[in-house]
Amino acid sequence: MLFVNEKLIRLLLVLVGIAALAGFGWKMADYGLNQEKIISRLDLNKVDSQVKAPIGGQGITHLKPYNQYAVLQELNVTGYVAPPPVPEDNNPVVEKAVLAAEDVEVPLIQSPNAAWIQARGETAADDKFIGKFLVVGEVFELKGKEGLKIRLKEVQPGWVELELVESKEIIKVYALTYEVDAAQVFADGKNRDGATDGNTEAVVTVAPDYTKELSEANSYAVGKKDVEVLESMSQEEILSSLPHRVQRDPLSNEVIGLRIKSVPANSVFERLGLRADDIVLDVNGEPATNRDQLFESVKNLDTNLITVRIERLGGVRTLSYRLPR
Repeated sequence: MLFVNEKLIRLLLVLVGIAALAGFGWKMADYGLNQEKIISRLDLNKVDSQVKAPIGGQGITHLKPYNQYAVLQELNVTGYVAPPPVPEDNNPVVEKAVLAAEDVEVPLIQSPNAAWIQARGETAADDKFIGKFLVVGEVFELKGKEGLKIRLKEVQPGWVELELVESKEIIKVYALTYEVDAAQVFADGKNRDGATDGNTEAVVTVAPDYTKELSEANSYAVGKKDVEVLESMSQEEILSSLPHRVQRDPLSNEVIGLRIKSVPANSVFERLGLRADDIVLDVNGEPATNRDQLFESVKNLDTNLITVRIERLGGVRTLSYRLPR
């Protein structure tokens, strides 16, 4: 009996399957016969404009606008909790540059009121001087510490005091010590209060390779390489390199000096501070009225300090030159 029932069940399932296939086949046959009639009821252009894949990230899709799904966000089916908003910082903390004694080098002190200051490890480019030559009270910035205002507060034999302008912090930096060729040094005995007694102190300055203007107005440290160039030139070569003419007083017609016509760019004479139309009046008191006599006088000078009086733009000024010994 069980066997008969099982066969009946299988037969029924087969018949149901055949009937389903027959129904599907009938529908497909009906669609095939009446395709044009069925499609004519649909507005395919409308369907195509409403349901299509976006092209290049643009276009209309079958999805609704995002704000129409806000109810799903309100249900929070995932349990997601958004982090609190980060408040905008209207006063961001800016790290300020700091300075330590280890950041600074003092290659040379010119007591009592000047020193060379440079960043530690700073190197020279070409023939330029590194760091800065500063006098007491001068404010400067250190390479690598741009924006940090520093004042040279005090200069003592062997060390200097630097003051951070903003915080008033004081930093003490000791000068470097190294051997210097005596031929590159010039020194003068000076007294702080201007007295002429023997209680003087040595003001020592290392001569540069090329002439450099000092902090004192119209004062120059003559470079040893510039001295070598001048010593190698004859009087005729110097005169041809520095064109000039005799300058006379417009009233008395007397010779008052030598007017420089032009100064070659990047030359020794330009580094010495000479300019076109300068009138050289005298050198160490020797009038510049006789060119040959002036050259002979300069050649026989027994000093490392030379002063040249010139007339420039109607005013008289004195140029001071310190020579390496």
